[in-house]
Formats: sequence, structure tokens, C-alpha cells
Amino acid sequence: MRLADKLEKFMEESNKIEGENILNPQDYTVAQTAYIDGFLNLDEVTKIHGQLTNHLNAEWSGKWRKVNVRVGNFIAPDWFDVPELMNEYWAKFDDMNSWEAHNEFEKIHPFLDFNGRMGRLIWLSKAVKEGYNFSIPFLQKYYYQTLDKTNE
Repeated sequence: MRLADKLEKFMEESNKIEGENILNPQDYTVAQTAYIDGFLNLDEVTKIHGQLTNHLNAEWSGKWRKVNVRVGNFIAPDWFDVPELMNEYWAKFDDMNSWEAHNEFEKIHPFLDFNGRMGRLIWLSKAVKEGYNFSIPFLQKYYYQTLDKTNE
């Protein structure tokens, strides 16, 4: 399977996890960036989030959240702690494996929305460098196993 097809499928599966069965306008571009370039700094993280959510024309696109959020039973850290938590996260980013980087990101939940998709893009960027050859059914299995392990 060509890389372009794999990345498109990756984003389709990532979106299905969120209950969305379509590709958004920038999905392929952000997947390609994560796969090829990875995340170089925190500015890159917010830039990619902005690209991922650009089609929404939302004022929070590409910015750390300014409200507290809850996802199911999980209460994310207070919004005013997000910039410091993300700086701490980034300080150890290079030493984390794909699983750790994804889960630490999700625990911070730095954006108002699209944190799951961003976390999966972070996972993708790190997993590629670790030599994983991702396959599509693996993505959903990996994602839900990761969430289960995190919630233990």
C-alpha cells in the first residue's frame, strides 16, 4: 500500500474513533507532516492543531484551551496549568516512546477539542521513528488498549 493511502486510512480510522466517518480538508496534510517531519517543538503542535481544525473556523483552533474540560469521568488539569504542563511535557518528549507521548498528551488535554486526533498524530510520529509499520485495524485496537491501560 502506498504511503499516501496508508496515511489517508490512518486519518479515516482516527476520525472513526471520534464517531466521524469523513476526512476533513487538512487530515492528509497533517498526517503527512506527523509522519515525515514529526513534531519539532510546541509551536509545531499548536500549528498542526490549527491546520487540523481550520475547517471549523473556531477561535480556539491552534490555541491551548482557556476552559476546564471533562471527558467522561476524566477531569483534565485546570486550563491555566496547560502552558506549564505542555512545557514540562515537551522537556521529556524526546525521551518518551510513542505510547508514553500519546498518553501524557491525552492526560493534559491541552486543546478544547481534537485532543484525541492530535494524540494519535503524536503517536504516529513517534511510532514511525521507533520502526513501527502501522496497519489500520491496529490503530483502533491500540487506541482502546491504551485508554484502558491509562485508566487502570
